[in-house]
Amino acid sequence: MNLPELGVGLVYWPGLEPLFESGNHALSVIEIEPQGYWFENPAQPQQPYRIDQAALERLQRIPLPKIVHGVGFPVGGTRVPDERHLAPLCETINALDAAWASEHLSFNRARNGSDEFNTGFLLPPLQTPAGARAAAATIRHVAQRVPVPFAIETNVSYLRPQRGEMSDGAFVATVTEAADCGILLDLHNVWTNERNGRQTLRAFLDEIPLERVWEVHLAGGAEYRGYWLDAHSGVVPEALLEIAAEVLPRLPNLRALMFEILPPFIPVVGLDLIQTQMEKLQELWKTRRNALPRTEKYQRAAPLTDGAADCAITPRGWEDTLGGLVIGRPAATPLARELDDDPGVTVLRHIAATFRSGILVDNLKLTTRLLILSLSEERTQQLLREFWQASPPELFAIPEAQAFARFLRTRRLNVPHLYDVLDYELALLQMSLTGARQLVRFECDPLPLLQSLGAGQLPVGSVLGNYELEVTPD
Repeated sequence: MNLPELGVGLVYWPGLEPLFESGNHALSVIEIEPQGYWFENPAQPQQPYRIDQAALERLQRIPLPKIVHGVGFPVGGTRVPDERHLAPLCETINALDAAWASEHLSFNRARNGSDEFNTGFLLPPLQTPAGARAAAATIRHVAQRVPVPFAIETNVSYLRPQRGEMSDGAFVATVTEAADCGILLDLHNVWTNERNGRQTLRAFLDEIPLERVWEVHLAGGAEYRGYWLDAHSGVVPEALLEIAAEVLPRLPNLRALMFEILPPFIPVVGLDLIQTQMEKLQELWKTRRNALPRTEKYQRAAPLTDGAADCAITPRGWEDTLGGLVIGRPAATPLARELDDDPGVTVLRHIAATFRSGILVDNLKLTTRLLILSLSEERTQQLLREFWQASPPELFAIPEAQAFARFLRTRRLNVPHLYDVLDYELALLQMSLTGARQLVRFECDPLPLLQSLGAGQLPVGSVLGNYELEVTPD
C-alpha cells in the first residue's frame, strides 16, 4: 500500500502545543484520538455524537500531517461499532486529511440479559479461530466505510493465557490476513504482555506479517501488584528503546513512529523531557533505513473457514462474561468462575475503576472535592463503588457525569450546598453541549462557595439566601 512516510510524532493532547510549533525538527506528525473531541447528546438519538468544531479547527491549524486513532469503538469483538459514530469519524478523518486511521483489536461492549453495556475499558477478545473470524468481520465492516486505509492496534492483555487459545502473535496474524488490514504495532503493549507472563515480544514478532506494520507506538508504564501496566505514564523504558532499535529495521513498510503519554502525566514528566524523548525516537527512526528483507519463519496464516476448529467458549459468551466481571456483574458459569480466579481480572477492575474515577474528577471537580472534604476520601470512594455497582460505565464523559449526578440525588446526602454545586457543574457540561447560557440557583452566595472549593477548602460562614448565577460560554 502506497502510504506517505510521516516520521516521528506524538499523540496530541492539550498542553503539548509548544512542542508542535514550527521549527521543532524532532516532530513531523501528530496522531489524533477523535472521540476525545466529541460530545454525546442522548437528546438526539439519531446522531448523538457531535464534534467539537472549535477543537477540530485548532487541530487543523497545527502545521503537521495527521493520523486518526480511535479509542472508543474498538474492532476486535463480535459487535460492530455503533453506525452512528462512523459519520463523525469520517468527518474528522476528512477534515484533518488523515493519512490513515486505526482502532484497537479489543472490545468494550457486552450484554447482561437484555441490557447491553459499555465495559469502561478496552478488553482482550477471545483468541480462537471463531474470535478471529468475528474480529476480521468487524474490521472489514469499518474499513469499508472509512475514506482512508485502516489498521488495527495490537492489544494488551492482563489475563493468563487460556487453554486452547491461539498465541498472541498467531491471533493478530490470522485476523489481519483475514481482514486484509494494516497493523499498528504497539511495542509497549506487546512488551507488557511478555512482562505479565504472556507470549514473548520476539516470538510475537516471529508470528505476525511484519510487512503489514505501518505504524509503531512506544510509551511508558507502571508497576501495580506485580503487574506491569500499559499506563502511558512516563518516558519509554530504556530496555524497550533497545528492543525498538532491533525491531524497526525489520519493518519494511513502517511509516510512523509515535510516542504516547496521557494528559495527567504531561505536567509530571514535563515538556523538556518529552522533547528529549522525541529526539531519542528520531535516532530510532533512522534505523529503519537499514530495513532488511525478512528471513524469519513467518508463514502466511491459512484462510479462516467456518469449519475451523474452535473451543467450546463462544466469542460473544467470552465478551459478555469478561465484560460483566470487569464492571462487577459476576455470572455463575464455569467460564466466569475460571476468569474470576485470574488475578488479571482484578487488575482490569482496578484500571476500569481508575478511569471512571478520573472522568468524574475531571468533569465534577468541585462536587467530588466537596464530598471528600465533607465525608472523607474513604466514604467518597465507597459512594463511587456503590455508583459503579448500580450503573455500568458510559462511553463518553458527560453522560457518565450525569449518571453520577442522578445517583447522588438518590442518596440525599447531608452535605451542605452539595446539590447547588452539582447543578452548577452540570450546567457547565450542558453549556459545552449546547453553547447556550445556563441559569443556576443557589441557597447561598455562590462566589465565596465556589472560590473556597476551588482552593480546596470548605466554605466558612456562607451567606444564605436565594441567589442565581448565570453561566455563559465566555
